[in-house]
Amino acid sequence: MFKIAKADSIAGFGTQPQGFVAPDQDILSQYCQIESWTADLSTGVFHLGPAARLHHGLSGDGDFGLFNLMQCYDSQYRQHVLELYEVAAMSPSSFCFSTTIVHEDGSQVPVMCIGESSNFSEDGGGAINGVFVFPTFKLNKAQPYTQ
Repeated sequence: MFKIAKADSIAGFGTQPQGFVAPDQDILSQYCQIESWTADLSTGVFHLGPAARLHHGLSGDGDFGLFNLMQCYDSQYRQHVLELYEVAAMSPSSFCFSTTIVHEDGSQVPVMCIGESSNFSEDGGGAINGVFVFPTFKLNKAQPYTQ
C-alpha cells in the first residue's frame, strides 16, 4: 500500500467520529509498537526513536538520511516509498505506506508508516513528521509477507 494526498484534500479527515473510544494502550501494545519520527527537510536528517532504529538495523546514535532507511526495505517496494517521500518533501502532504524490512538473516519485519509534511519555507526548510507501526512478530524466510 502506497498512498499520498495533498494536505488541502484531507481537511477534516482526521476528526474523530462521535462516540469514538480510543483503544487501550496496553491492549494495543500486545499487537504492535508505535513510535514517532521526524525529518528535517533543510538537512535531510531523520530523527528516529530506539524501536525504529532497531527494526531498521541502524545504530543507537548518529544522524540518518532517507538512504539509510531505504536500503533495508524490500527492494521491490523501495521506489514506491522513495516517491512518497519525494512528493512529501516538495509540498504539504499526508502519506502512508506498508512494506517489510529485510534483515541480514533473511527474516522480515512488516512496517507501516503514516506521515505528513509541513512548515515549508523559501529557504528549503520544512519537516516531515510521522509514526512507524511495527507488529510484534517477525516473518522468517519461509513466510513471505503478502500485501
